[in-house]
Amino acid sequence: MSAEETTLSIELIRWTFNVDPAHRAEIESYLVDQGLEVLVRGEETMVATWDEPEGDPSEVIEGMWAIAGANFEVTHEEFHRANLFVYEAEADDEVKAVA
Repeated sequence: MSAEETTLSIELIRWTFNVDPAHRAEIESYLVDQGLEVLVRGEETMVATWDEPEGDPSEVIEGMWAIAGANFEVTHEEFHRANLFVYEAEADDEVKAVA
């Protein structure tokens, strides 16, 4: 592994978790105030994305737990930008990736 591979910055964090519906709106509001985008699926499942996160994710999760009055499992995924391409259509409708 090269040094470049180990120093990639986090571009996006995604959390998936289930919450008590009684606290869902308050947790959603809290996360939005922290700069996350929140998608609610059904009554309990939430997916929150944090684009170019700043701060300590653990503190935000602890804030959610405090609102809920209990700890709950949060699946944490980190995404790093290893490659960035823009796709353009050529005049003959062929797709071309531009670095």
